[in-house]
Amino acid sequence: MELKYIRYGIVLALLSILFGGLLGLSFGCCEDNIKSLLKEKTANVLIEKYAGKQELADKVIKKSWVYIKRAHFHSQTMGIISIVFSLLVAWLKFPPKLQFGISFFSGFGSLGYGFFWLSAALLAPGLGSTGAAKDSVELLAQVSAGPFFISCVGLFGFLIYKMFVKNEPAKV
Repeated sequence: MELKYIRYGIVLALLSILFGGLLGLSFGCCEDNIKSLLKEKTANVLIEKYAGKQELADKVIKKSWVYIKRAHFHSQTMGIISIVFSLLVAWLKFPPKLQFGISFFSGFGSLGYGFFWLSAALLAPGLGSTGAAKDSVELLAQVSAGPFFISCVGLFGFLIYKMFVKNEPAKV
C-alpha cells in the first residue's frame, strides 16, 4: 500500500482528531472558564440582543455549550472516518487522483466542520441566538461538509463500480 497520494488527507484528518481531542481535554480542565466566557459574551449584549432577559441569554449559553461538544464529537469522528476512507482507497489501489481527492476532501471536511461548530458556539452569545451564529458561518459548514460528502459519494460510487461493474475474476 502506497501512502503518497493520501498523505495530505491523513494529515488533515489527524489535525481534526487532535483538534477534537484538545477540545475534550479543555472540558476537563477548563469547562468553567469556557462557560464563563460564554456568559461574559452575553452580558456584553444583554440589553441589545436579549432585551435584558437573562433567561433568553441562558438558553443561548446552554445551546452554545452543546455546540462546543458537537465540535469535539464531529472533529474526532469525521477525522477517524477520513483516515478509514484514505486507507481504504490506498489499500484497494484506487486511481491516484481518486485517492488524493477522497483523502484530501474527507480530511479537509473533517477539520473544517469541527471549526464550524466551534465558531457558531463562540459567536452565538454575542449575536443573540445560535441561529444567527450558524447563519454567519454557514459558508464554513458548506465548504467543509460538502467536500466530506463528495468524498463519501466518490468512495462508495467507485467501490460499487469496482465490485459489481468492473468485477475482475479472482486469481486462484
